[in-house]
Amino acid sequence: MGRLLLILGVNVAAWAVLRSLWPGLLRRWRLGVFITGAVLSLVIMAFAALPGLQTGVLLDAAPFRVFAMGWALTALMVALFGTPVVLVRAWVERRGAKRTTAPAPDVNLGRRRLLTNVGRAVPVLAATTSSVGLASGVSGFQVRPMEVRLPGLPKALDGFRIGQITDVHVGTFIDTEYLRSAVQAMNDARVDLQVMTGDLIDDLDQLDGTMAALSECKARHGMLAVLGNHEHWRGLNAVRRAYAGLEASGAPVRLLVDASHAFEHEGQRVRVVGVDYPMSGRSHRVKAERMLQSAEQSFRDASPDEVLLCLSHHPDFFPHAAERGARLTLAGHTHGGQVAFLGVPALGFVFKYMLGRYRQGDHQLYVSGGTGHWMPFRIGVPTEVTILTLRSV
Repeated sequence: MGRLLLILGVNVAAWAVLRSLWPGLLRRWRLGVFITGAVLSLVIMAFAALPGLQTGVLLDAAPFRVFAMGWALTALMVALFGTPVVLVRAWVERRGAKRTTAPAPDVNLGRRRLLTNVGRAVPVLAATTSSVGLASGVSGFQVRPMEVRLPGLPKALDGFRIGQITDVHVGTFIDTEYLRSAVQAMNDARVDLQVMTGDLIDDLDQLDGTMAALSECKARHGMLAVLGNHEHWRGLNAVRRAYAGLEASGAPVRLLVDASHAFEHEGQRVRVVGVDYPMSGRSHRVKAERMLQSAEQSFRDASPDEVLLCLSHHPDFFPHAAERGARLTLAGHTHGGQVAFLGVPALGFVFKYMLGRYRQGDHQLYVSGGTGHWMPFRIGVPTEVTILTLRSV
């Protein structure tokens, strides 16, 4: 309900901005088009939010869901781009009205024409930006190969390959076939280990198909997974039971919740630590305390003769992992901000570790831009299945 009220508010704000910037635009049939689009987007979003319907008719009607999201995004951008123009124009007009000595008429007219033209460009800019972002968001993932050079890495692990998926968000916009294709991409790359770093699913009606897709892992050392915030929000107990059932059935998939799993690769012992999502519900106040508890519990079985790797949904766990010897930490959660220009995330200030590689001494972190999304809008941050090859230095 909260999301629907937010979308309604965004549409009202967009209408108010357009009415101010371009008074003649929303009249007659064009006003009808705007109202129809706003109502349709709200109805589609409402149906998509109802339990049990995401796997019904709406699951086969992806264009309707994309339209609803596209309309909402365009309205949001009209409000965001247009509000400053409205405020600047109001300030200029008030300033002109208060002057005792009027400026030259051509100056006032020039300013007014400039602001009018800028205002009329707002809906065009908003529609173009949302269209580009939506096209990128629904275009599917990229397979992203990269080498990770780790000083002192044992020769036995030189060339060890890890496939990472994260933030798939099986639900309204991502189905189980998409997840299946991501697992297949890691199979095709012949990685030694597959990892899933949280936010796997939003719609529990698709839980069985989601687990079936994960079970198709063919990696030599199987797949290791950790929990994200969306598993905690959507139905933690159901997700944990599904993972447990998958492991009990003999599928090569294991969930790590403040725990670790060790295996041997070419005679070298490797331990992968998996930590739980650090916040309870939506509260961020307990993050630091929870991360410390997770670090103490999950690393307790580590030994000096092992190469340590760490999986954490939240990238802020990286310093804890590095302090305890994890050579490489893999994380997600941020989606890379979903918007970046020239490789720089537009919202890079939100997270300390937003996207890409980070170092702390000889320890490294990689934050994936995400394999899926709960909102199909991306510019400069494509969805990815990451193939990491470890190299000794």
